[in-house]
Formats: sequence, structure tokens, C-alpha cells
Amino acid sequence: MEHSEFIEELEIRLQDQMKGGTAFSIRAQTMQKNGEEHKEILYCRAGDTWGLPLPTEEAYDDFLEGIPIEKIAQKMVKLMKRYTEVVPRKWRTELALLPENIIPVLIPSEGNEALLGTIPHIPFYDLQITFKFRVIDENGCDTVNVTNEYIREQGWTEKELLDLSLNNEIFKESALFARMSEKAEEMAVLAKADELEQLKDFREHALLLTNIYFDFGAASVLNQELMCRIADKFGENMYIIPADIEACMLVSESDLAEKDVQEILDCFNRFSPAPEKKLSDHIYYFDREKREIQQIPRPEEKMEKHPVPVSDKRRR
Repeated sequence: MEHSEFIEELEIRLQDQMKGGTAFSIRAQTMQKNGEEHKEILYCRAGDTWGLPLPTEEAYDDFLEGIPIEKIAQKMVKLMKRYTEVVPRKWRTELALLPENIIPVLIPSEGNEALLGTIPHIPFYDLQITFKFRVIDENGCDTVNVTNEYIREQGWTEKELLDLSLNNEIFKESALFARMSEKAEEMAVLAKADELEQLKDFREHALLLTNIYFDFGAASVLNQELMCRIADKFGENMYIIPADIEACMLVSESDLAEKDVQEILDCFNRFSPAPEKKLSDHIYYFDREKREIQQIPRPEEKMEKHPVPVSDKRRR
């Protein structure tokens, strides 16, 4: 059974399991993710159009290992019912879904058109800044999309939502660095944002920037104060290589030529084991004086703007 068929069958089994219940319901929705349709199942309070996504990927793994769909559905419903015993009547007042737990996220514009119709977003070159609640509990960490409905209820604009998310501690304090080195043992050295002084010992002016959750870490480049501190440690402007939605590479301007930086990104995208996490085909540039990120055109885009003149002799 293919994954899409499994999700459809699981939804039916979950609906059967939920019969007779009035407080919560199962709701399926289809979204586009990097150009492909992706279906997820939400566990919603009655009357709401949003809720917590169920772990369908893990459920499919269980199915492939031989566990019947009926037992998987029973286990899911049991877990959700146990969860609702401690969930307040209004999820909007629950700790995990408070405004202070909203983070910014970077996703590609292309392939996410359907999703962008349902959530607040701000264009950022060929990317989009979207927003998620970071849900942390004893079982780990998950994220839930902030919806258009939610910000309408709060009375916020998308700009106000962006300012809020950028200033939330759960975003600002979560940045994590790994030094880029040819030596594996040095690559393993991690440092949080408040340990930036370690940069003074780096021989190579290159870092991998993510977050302590190792998901949606590429958005850490939106932390302007942090980017300025890194550039000041490097003593110059930086190239930004969007490795994927989870992380970016930061390289000092004098360390590599622009064409080499572009080649690194192209290699990332060409040989990535997880193409669905691709973020961009473009490299970016952080100007420490202007305190801003700029997109660098690809070589073929520069050629289109400034075509090489062809002489009359060559035309013949």
C-alpha cells in the first residue's frame, strides 16, 4: 500500500474510532510541499479548523513493519484521548500555543502555493517567511502552523506577527553553530548563540548555522543582531549558503569567490538525500554595514541582464 493510500485508509479508521465523540474530531487537509501534494490528519477541537497534526509518517513506518492499520488507529485515538484530559477547553490559552512560542520559518515560494493560501506569510526574495508554534513537551518537540484564522482573531498584521516572532526568546535563544572544518572532530564542536566568543579561535571563517531543535534552523539568519555579531567576528561581510530548510552555511567574503560559493550550493541541491527540504537555488549576502541580507543572482540570470555582444563576423 502506497503512503497516500495508507493515509486515506487511516483517516477512515480514525473517523470510525471517533464516532460518538463530540469534543474533538479528525480533519484531513491536503497541502503542497515543494511541488508535491502532502496530506496530513489533524486532531481538532470541535468547531475548530486547525489542530495538532498526527504522526502519520511514524504510523506508516509501523504499518510497513506489519502492524495492522486498525491497531495503529486505536493507539492514536487512545493517545489523543489521554492528551485531551490535560488540554484546557480553549487551545488558544494552552501554553504551547501562546504568542510567545511563535517562531519564523523560511520555506521556498515555489511548490508551496496551496499552503501559502492558508497561512500568513511575507515574501523574502524567492522564499517566504511563515510562522509556526513550537510545541515542546516531555515527548519532544513539534511545530504547528500559525493560520490566517489565528492572526485574524488576534487582530495582528503579518508585519506585527513577524516582529513578534523575531523577538520571542524561543527563537532568539535557540541558534546553534557548528564550525566548518576539514577535520571531523572539529566539525562536531557546537556552540549556542551566547557562546559566540568561541569564534575567535576559528581558523576557517565558515560556520553552519541551525538551531538546537535541528528543524527549520535556516530561519536563524533572520536574527539581525546575531548575524551582525557573527560578521563582526569575521571582520567582514558574509555569504549565506541555504543548505536546506534546516540550516545555512555562513562564509566570510574573503574566504571564497562568489562562483565557488554558488557551486557549493548547487552541489548541496544536486546530491541532497532529502530533496523535499531544499530551500533555494540562490546564494545570499549579508552586508554588515547595511545590516541586511541580499540575494545574489545566479550566473545565468546575470547573463540574461548583460548578454555578451556577438560581433558581425561571429554571426556569419
